[in-house]
Amino acid sequence: MIDTVADLPRCGRPREVAIRRRGPGGAARTYGELDERTSRAANGLLGKGLKRGDRLAAWMDDGIAYVELYLAAAKAGLVIVPINARFLGEEAGHILRDSGARALAFSAPQAERVDQLGVDVITLDEPALEGLLDQGDPRPPAPPARDDLYILGYTSGTTGPPKGAMLTHRSVLAIARLNAISYRLPIGSVAALTGSMSFVATVPAHILTHLYVGGRSVIMGRWDVQSLLHTIAAERITFTYLPSPTIPDFTEAARGADLHALRSVLHSASRAEPDKLRALCEVIGDRFVEGWGMTENSGGLMTATRAGDGERTFTTVGRAAVETAIVALGPDGETLEPGQVGELAFRSPALMDGYWSHPSTSTPDRRGGPLQGWFHSGDLGALDEDGFVTIADRRTDLIVSGGMNVYPSEVEDCIAALAGVRECAVVGLPHERWGQTVVAVVVGEVAAEAVVEHCRERLASYKKPTSVVFLDALPRTTSGKVRRGAVRDLVKQTAVW
Repeated sequence: MIDTVADLPRCGRPREVAIRRRGPGGAARTYGELDERTSRAANGLLGKGLKRGDRLAAWMDDGIAYVELYLAAAKAGLVIVPINARFLGEEAGHILRDSGARALAFSAPQAERVDQLGVDVITLDEPALEGLLDQGDPRPPAPPARDDLYILGYTSGTTGPPKGAMLTHRSVLAIARLNAISYRLPIGSVAALTGSMSFVATVPAHILTHLYVGGRSVIMGRWDVQSLLHTIAAERITFTYLPSPTIPDFTEAARGADLHALRSVLHSASRAEPDKLRALCEVIGDRFVEGWGMTENSGGLMTATRAGDGERTFTTVGRAAVETAIVALGPDGETLEPGQVGELAFRSPALMDGYWSHPSTSTPDRRGGPLQGWFHSGDLGALDEDGFVTIADRRTDLIVSGGMNVYPSEVEDCIAALAGVRECAVVGLPHERWGQTVVAVVVGEVAAEAVVEHCRERLASYKKPTSVVFLDALPRTTSGKVRRGAVRDLVKQTAVW
């Protein structure tokens, strides 16, 4: 019986490898080793004076120690607070202060930044964590309860300071169960981990999900398409994740590659052009999975495509995941008809319990009426008559010009098809007459007039940019999302034509 995340190290056979670094001679842990070591570390953490419910921040690079820390925290009843390894001191400091963390585990590259934080916490570098294994009793401490808080997953903060989504043992186990189905994982699945383990979603949605099915996770570390393909063949990988920028290179390099063990290739988190997804599927076939997910759903998927979804594989994010329900809501909270764009709301057993230290923020449990218990995502989209979900934009990114709704993604897709455009982002700026006006921010070698004319020929007139700004690169979060707020700020400071 799997009651909490603390039970996951016992899901596989004791002598089978649960996690390893890629490459010959890469460090590895069997399920038996992982179970004993994390019990020792759990007792060692409690011996440091930490108590159940205390927050333990992790500012660490990818490695087996990171996984052991997650599982040791689960056994000790502590709350893990992941901090992106690329964060600077101010960003990490906000999370430490907001979460009230009592301890901070960190890797060597973060050591200098830790010294500059000025936060009163118990500090644990990796040698100190290893030392806990010598102090701790190999017998696991008393287990936590299913509804105990387990992870504070801080949102990327594209529209404001990051908030901590409160994820319980129950919700994280639910995402392991739901993702295993959405990812189409076989028992004993083998994952090539291409995302940073310090991203909030990576450990619960990928590593813990593979422990749940008794599988193995291969830590890629720094990788490129060629090393990923080599690992897929050498390790008989069944599952991996492709970030959007790597799709064209993977598509080209994978022609003729050994993919026979591969069962599924996941893409999510950021939009990819349908033509690029079609080209990818010409090579990998129906292994492709597209999905819509967020931190507030324990880092997992609310929707996923399935083999045989046809053209809607490339133009939608699929249908509701198992045990999940989704609706599109109008401005007055009414459920919209198929095809109508509104705010997407969902209900899932993996849903967070609310935001840490933000009691005034709406949470699933505080909404009344027929949609009580549903989470209002802030994403705009529509469901078709078969339940396929199309994402339009973040509600906060919607541009209203002259009373007309302009979805930035639609304009961005149009501009991205223009020769010479490498990247683009579309934002709205205040306009005295129209309320807002559309501004295109472009990275590439193309004339501003060409951008506007291209949109004029393909979109309704009110959607075309009235100004074009050129940048060398778009500002992004450490997880790769475009920081629209930063784009708006740059546009305000930059002369437009």
